[in-house]
Amino acid sequence: MDGFRNVTDNIKARVGGLSFNQKVLLGAMTTASVISIAVFTLWLQKEETAVLFTNLTPEDAAVAIEELAKQDVSAELTNGGTTILVPRKSVHRMRVDLAGKGVPSSGVVGFEIFDGKQYGLTEFLQNVNFKRALEGELTKSIESLQGIQSARVHLVLPKPSIFKKLDSPATASVILQLGRGARLENGRIHGIQSLVAGSVENLAMEQVTVIDQYGKVLSQEIKDGETGRSESQLALRKEVEGHLAQKAGTMLDGVLGLGRSIVQVDATLNFEKIDRERELYDPQNTVVRSEVRNETTDPQTGGTDENNTTNYEINRTVEHIVGEIGAVKRLSVAVFVDGHYETDQNGAAPLYLPLTEDEVTKLKRIVQTAVGLNVARGDQIEMVNMQFRKPEISEPEPFSTNWIPMVTRYGGKALILLVFVIVLLSLRKGIGGILAMSVPRTRTRVPTAGEASESEHFEGIPDMDDQVINDIQDYASENPERVADVVQSWIHEMNLGNAPKEKVGDSSER
Repeated sequence: MDGFRNVTDNIKARVGGLSFNQKVLLGAMTTASVISIAVFTLWLQKEETAVLFTNLTPEDAAVAIEELAKQDVSAELTNGGTTILVPRKSVHRMRVDLAGKGVPSSGVVGFEIFDGKQYGLTEFLQNVNFKRALEGELTKSIESLQGIQSARVHLVLPKPSIFKKLDSPATASVILQLGRGARLENGRIHGIQSLVAGSVENLAMEQVTVIDQYGKVLSQEIKDGETGRSESQLALRKEVEGHLAQKAGTMLDGVLGLGRSIVQVDATLNFEKIDRERELYDPQNTVVRSEVRNETTDPQTGGTDENNTTNYEINRTVEHIVGEIGAVKRLSVAVFVDGHYETDQNGAAPLYLPLTEDEVTKLKRIVQTAVGLNVARGDQIEMVNMQFRKPEISEPEPFSTNWIPMVTRYGGKALILLVFVIVLLSLRKGIGGILAMSVPRTRTRVPTAGEASESEHFEGIPDMDDQVINDIQDYASENPERVADVVQSWIHEMNLGNAPKEKVGDSSER
């Protein structure tokens, strides 16, 4: 208790010795510190939020906010009311709960439009509802694809006519909202066209137009030119070359070792579409087609007249020939193989020995069989035995965890904490400097008569020679404000209410 009282008295004494300006500065710094600590504490206690739904329509956002309010879940609207933020611990539960109640509906209506009662609707309204339902179902299917944020589908379904010339084909347009940096390959565009064409009656894939959010026609290249066909042919060629190279490389790796052979295959494929029909006639082989026999009898003479007519058909063969698309027309194979290495007993580097001619011939024959090389077709193979350059072995990189999510989640708090510590240390240093200025200088006590013989000067005060006086003058000229504060503190301590507060030298004895 006495220690606490001494500390309290010491603080009161130090604060009481401050000037008015120093007290104002100390109060401002103390208030700023308290406010900073309070704000930082509240920020740490604030619950972390996560995105519940985004890209909501105003109707869906209103329904979602109402449901969250009923369950006493705090929610926050951002991005112009299209995004809802809720506490992270409740985000998954609320998604499942709201999805069970049909929130959000996303504004897309499919065949559920026919779930209600449809009494009194005309044929025109029924057709309109069917068109809306079909467009909604296609929109949902397209939006489920990766990289597509939203989509809209427009269908034109003309009425069938009894006259074929008056029939007009069905058409469709698809508008895609792609994600940032997303790009659709021709294969995926082709897939969207096939999806829409296969879902609508009498709709050809060429009649489906796909555009992006910038108005660029994505299906133009596939519809107009041969780009799509050329890409598919190039992909087929790469697949054939990779398959043949893998077959030969796997066999060489088993014989020579992993990484001691290189196989490259160049395949020329035949993409010509040939459809021929021919008829062959064989005059040597005839077949009786029809035979007519007429027999007449003369009644007077009793004679018989016989007439035979035989029709023959020449043997005819009809052939319908369709050429194979993508057949291998020609192969060119290039192979690099390494040799053998013998270890030296003296510890020197391994000695390289090339393969023999017999070994190269056997390996070449194995590769020919593996890739199906046909010399009569014009296929070629070239195998070269050469020493491989040893790869430079680099030290593995140290294991690093996935720190990006951790920095994103806790980086802000760590930075604010660091700034707070720096500010606190700065305030502590400033307050310490102010308190140090308020402490009166310790003076040596005046020696008594009995002690005058031991020392001629006060303790702690040096001899006032010219050097000391010059140093004091230089310090006073460089720090006039500090010297003025020290003098004011001395005057305040020694003359308060026209009465001396304490005598010189008493502070050292107390």
